Amino acid sequence: MAASSNDRRNERSGGGEQEEEARTDGWMTTYSDMVTLLLTFFVLMFALSNIDNARVEMFFAALSRDGLTAEQFLEIQERHNINIGDGDELDEFMPYPTPGDAEDEAGHEDGESDGERALRELAEAIGLYIDDEGLTGEINVVFNGEFLMLTLTSDMLFSPGRADITPDMEETANMIGRLLGDNFNIDDPFEVSVVGHTDNVPMNPNNVMFPTNWHLSNGRAMTVLQVLLDSSGIDPPFFYMRGVGEYRPIASNYTPEGRQANRRVEVMISLARDNPLWNGGPTLDY
Repeated sequence: MAASSNDRRNERSGGGEQEEEARTDGWMTTYSDMVTLLLTFFVLMFALSNIDNARVEMFFAALSRDGLTAEQFLEIQERHNINIGDGDELDEFMPYPTPGDAEDEAGHEDGESDGERALRELAEAIGLYIDDEGLTGEINVVFNGEFLMLTLTSDMLFSPGRADITPDMEETANMIGRLLGDNFNIDDPFEVSVVGHTDNVPMNPNNVMFPTNWHLSNGRAMTVLQVLLDSSGIDPPFFYMRGVGEYRPIASNYTPEGRQANRRVEVMISLARDNPLWNGGPTLDY
């Protein structure tokens, strides 16, 4: 009986030690939770902090040594909105292209297509010509990156009631046509629309050639189109014209100034591929 009593006491004693040991190990769970929370906190703080661009640059440069191409490098830069300058500081890691090199390789800048670049250069060339010739008041130029609109006053181009261009302005129209031809790209071509407008003053019914403003606006548009066609050397399928008479005014026809503004010829130059009716354009041999 005594031995049995001692055994029971020893068992109770041993069991107490095991329970105490198990209770002692419980602090690890709390400690692990705390460390995890601290790690999450520091990761969050890092994510919200300002990233050192220099370290990011060197990271991308290091990637380039493992096969990252210049194009992929630029794509990552753009995707993460990171400015890495001209790349001179990364030459030891990769032949990173400077802006000039990128333009030479792509043939254009800022993601422009060949046609978009040609249209922009045409707008710049025509603007310089108009400024040099002092024609700012006679020819209005609007360029928004998608189209170039030239507005020529009819009083400058034509005699009243007539559609033959005046000798003084023929050279100007020819120069615009030559600039148009110089910047034309057959692989990404322009489409040239010429539209004639008049005021609302009725035509003389005895005018056999132009009995109405419809006829006069069409005749003037045709004259300008023919000059541009001849001087540019561009094939006819890239042109079209129309006359709208007095029905698209831009000013009041109740004042002399308004009627003068309404008498105009508009030359709209845009990329042919932007016209849903173009469908690839004509097949031409060059």
